[in-house]
Amino acid sequence: MKKYLLFILCSLFITNAMAFVGFYQTIDDKINKPKSIVALYEYKNSDGETRLGGRIIALYNLDTGKISETMLNPKRIAEEVPQKPKMAGLDILWDMERDGDEYSAGHIMDPKNGNVYRCSIWQDKETPDKLQVRGKIAFLGRTQTWNVFTKKDLPQELQNIKTTGWTPKLYE
Repeated sequence: MKKYLLFILCSLFITNAMAFVGFYQTIDDKINKPKSIVALYEYKNSDGETRLGGRIIALYNLDTGKISETMLNPKRIAEEVPQKPKMAGLDILWDMERDGDEYSAGHIMDPKNGNVYRCSIWQDKETPDKLQVRGKIAFLGRTQTWNVFTKKDLPQELQNIKTTGWTPKLYE
């Protein structure tokens, strides 16, 4: 009985720690249509501490509403980001520290203008299939809602994507 109880407690801890790792669909604030798919992944920083990062793995065509490119066949360029990298494959979230039920103290970049903001993310308690992502400067900020996106709904070429071993590539 004790082993069974210990197994359940360990499973709950692991599930809670991994709750944010996965795929999320971002929504364009202005036109309320899907904009991209972001993979959130855990990595070790240079001090060996576990952090959360996020990489754009696919982009939508805002006119058709369909995925138009992935990190395996990127097209659009993040013109305002130093070194002008491709948007699909770009790390936009990094150095997020676990803080209870949320991640905070990290950074998020707007790939359209290259601006970097402090960031915190948390799961919506009432709708667990939503992730709240807040970018801010001092006390001013904006919160976006990202939708949970299942791996089976990814484009075929990304179905077997593995995020283990990823570390953020920063363009600063």
